[in-house]
Amino acid sequence: MEACNGFLESKNRRLTFEWALIDGVNDRPSDAIELAQICRSFRVPAHVNLIPLNPTPGYEVKGSSRNQVQAFCDQLVGMGANATIRRNRGTDIAAACGQLAAGQPVQISRSK
Repeated sequence: MEACNGFLESKNRRLTFEWALIDGVNDRPSDAIELAQICRSFRVPAHVNLIPLNPTPGYEVKGSSRNQVQAFCDQLVGMGANATIRRNRGTDIAAACGQLAAGQPVQISRSK
């Protein structure tokens, strides 16, 4: 948070967070509440770009559905956060973000 505030002070520009939505991991209502609180905590409210996680070979989790993404966005906006749903690009040719670098299986864990 200190680095984010430092950015705001030095650049005088809005922060933008990229939020890759992972089904059942960071797309729950409690996650939206926490993210909205973080976004609103800055002098200039932060913006969030929402995108479902791209399918990646060797990675067992999946991105959130369109309905989940829309519900998450609606919840953020309803709590006063700025959010945009971004389109996935390149997934049809396995060239989307994260897909090109996937050489080994990846493990994730939720610390809460």
